[in-house]
Amino acid sequence: MKINDIIQLCCDFLGENSLKTLVGTSSGDDVQKAKLSAMLTCLNLAYEEIVTEYLPILYTQTVSVQDGVVNFSSLAKPISGICSVKDEDGAQINYLQSADHINVNAKQVQITYQIVPDKFEFGDEVKVIFPDRLLAYGTAREYLFMQGLSEEALMYEKRFKDALINFVRKKSPLTLAKRQWQN
Repeated sequence: MKINDIIQLCCDFLGENSLKTLVGTSSGDDVQKAKLSAMLTCLNLAYEEIVTEYLPILYTQTVSVQDGVVNFSSLAKPISGICSVKDEDGAQINYLQSADHINVNAKQVQITYQIVPDKFEFGDEVKVIFPDRLLAYGTAREYLFMQGLSEEALMYEKRFKDALINFVRKKSPLTLAKRQWQN
């Protein structure tokens, strides 16, 4: 799914047809460019909410421990939460978390952690498995809140949350019990 397509869908939701044709171009006046830039910011906020609160992006990395400390700044990706810490044998180990590091009793650990996503720009592609409209709802919600249109934003808040909950819930085939006629 392309960022431009999501912003265009958001423009449809918001009735901003004049902006829809300008998405991803350098055309338009300063006001239109500012609106599109704000929509991109809102898209990034909605995406960050999805992947930090509902559908985390996990990254696993093996790191050497220096004096019992692993600094978050030494990790390959920006971290937003730790899922597990394992020793060289793959066994879970205890750790003490601080604001900027963890303390462990090992020489090398494998850390699985939740990452903070990179910011998107026009023309980028989102490589996730949720529908375009989900991110477009979140973008519209953020944009309307930013414009001070709380009532309209709450409508998109509900659509966003409902779509998100429906997407993340476990999907399994529905099986109905056999029924018999009774007299």
